[in-house]
Amino acid sequence: MSNNILLSVKGLEIEIRTNKGSVFPVRDLSLSIKKGESVCLVGESGCGKSVTALSLPGLLPSPPFNIRRGEIVFEGTDLMDLTLGQLCNIRGKEMAMIFQEPMTALNPVFTIGDQISEAITTHVKLPKKQVRERIIELLNQVGMPVPEERITTYPHQLSGGLRQRAMIAMSLACQPKLLVADEPTTALDVTIQAQILELLNRLREQHNLSLLLITHNLGVVAQIAHRVLIMYAGKIVEEALVHDLFDNPLHPYTQGLLDSVPYGIPADAKRLTSIPGNVPALDSIPSGCAFQDRCPKAMDICRKIEPEDLRLENNRRVSCHLFR
Repeated sequence: MSNNILLSVKGLEIEIRTNKGSVFPVRDLSLSIKKGESVCLVGESGCGKSVTALSLPGLLPSPPFNIRRGEIVFEGTDLMDLTLGQLCNIRGKEMAMIFQEPMTALNPVFTIGDQISEAITTHVKLPKKQVRERIIELLNQVGMPVPEERITTYPHQLSGGLRQRAMIAMSLACQPKLLVADEPTTALDVTIQAQILELLNRLREQHNLSLLLITHNLGVVAQIAHRVLIMYAGKIVEEALVHDLFDNPLHPYTQGLLDSVPYGIPADAKRLTSIPGNVPALDSIPSGCAFQDRCPKAMDICRKIEPEDLRLENNRRVSCHLFR
């Protein structure tokens, strides 16, 4: 493995066991993240993005989830081989996570200061005064107004944007090397969303963080990503550098996502372009290519054989029979 690769996931398959049998929200997924790189994982709701994110630090509840196969290698160590105690030493310290909705992720009965303090003292032994100074420093870094006063506030006393800043401060408490952000701007208005994205980008550059950002918003991708992974029905169907993806999307699903973005619409257009149908339920993923029943370019082979990954120049890959 290259010394520049911080995280490498290969052949990941995640199972959910139900009374009616097993379903697979993540199927044969492979990805890598370099040190200091910003990678976006993109797809519609139900494609398996959040399950993928939670699997990296070992946060998937078992049961019902079970990692059937694959490897998750972080700094040369396969996290699948670690005990729970060893994983806990990595969570928050080496790999941290920002959750989608801070109001449900933050504990409503503890102050912001108490929750950030726990993130620090779990991994580092510091005098109480230094812990307080560190909390104020973190809140100041993330742009929290009057951080000395915010320490004693509870989550419900903060706006959505300030709660998300508190969550980011908590995730940065022990200076992790990888930050996994699961749709951190979904519940925010566009102005606050832009501020949070700017903050994440600035913190990544200042601390040489690697960032995996889960999103369904291609506008977010354009602002923050170096590289983009397009996910559909549990698999990566396209990977490209951000400018290559926007300039020349290869997979029909990627093309559909970009065509549905509301910009550059002709004045006489009556409605936005949309992808027909919905992401398939986990128990009814079509045979062959999972996208074939929604794809305008589907061929007979698409309905029979699942396409394999095709590696192209400039570190691109695509999983589609059109490029065979």
